[in-house]
Amino acid sequence: MIGKILKRAGLGFLLGVAVNSLIKALTYETNPVTLILLERIGSLRSAMLLELVLVGLYGAICMAGTLLYDVDRLPLSVATLLHCLMCILPFVPLALFLGWCTRLGDVLIMSGFQLVAFFLIWLILYASYRREIRELNKMQKDYLNENGEETGGTL
Repeated sequence: MIGKILKRAGLGFLLGVAVNSLIKALTYETNPVTLILLERIGSLRSAMLLELVLVGLYGAICMAGTLLYDVDRLPLSVATLLHCLMCILPFVPLALFLGWCTRLGDVLIMSGFQLVAFFLIWLILYASYRREIRELNKMQKDYLNENGEETGGTL
């Protein structure tokens, strides 16, 4: 399990850095870091390195959190809620510290986008699992009918 966590966290770190770079490229960001972060740190190189490490760690947390979906004992809604909290709770101080958001309203809007994304993830996974369960129930019924056994119920 530790190996899975480390693999996902490593991939998440790289994805965090890549997504941060992509967002900067798509928004025509001319400064490598926000002026707020630059003022806090004082050195451009140190600010860039700190942002790189922090967005990587944020990506690692979010990606490692996807392992919650592999825990059979957790209902899908609970796994989604826990994963959502794992992603939103670190985002708030990170966004404020790095200067991505300067007002509470901005943080709430960005957190709202994340909540919508998690609801869509939950909806897609729910539909997928529901379809799989229907297929398994049909396969079970077909199997029992072929072997002359009574259908004792479904999954």
